Amino acid sequence: MEKGLKRTIFGLLLISAVILLTGLVLFKTAFAGSYFWFFPLLILFFFIINAGFFVLFYRSLHKSPAQFVRTFMASTGAKLMLYLILILAYVFTSPKTALVFVITLFVTYLAYTAYDLWVMLALMKQQKENSNLSK
Repeated sequence: MEKGLKRTIFGLLLISAVILLTGLVLFKTAFAGSYFWFFPLLILFFFIINAGFFVLFYRSLHKSPAQFVRTFMASTGAKLMLYLILILAYVFTSPKTALVFVITLFVTYLAYTAYDLWVMLALMKQQKENSNLSK
């Protein structure tokens, strides 16, 4: 595994731990009574999905820039579809806690997307610098 990919996965692990701990504290204090059983699994789901897509991103770095952009766009669309399927499945199976679940998913989605964009911009900058050095 590449050094950059290991660092990125470690960052995902760190973000996941922070979100999980923050969420558990908030559900025990400020939002007592709103905790839903799927919360830890939601964080795990986000971690696995994002880690898998980062592996795809790092593999596409060795291809053309157009391939990298296509991979990024396709993976973003695929992730949105997976999240939508997850939302629909949860809403239909647990309608009583659906609102809290959707709000939690949205906040988690924003945190992971911010990290995704930060990593992608850094990768694109690094790729551009590497191509300028090779000229």
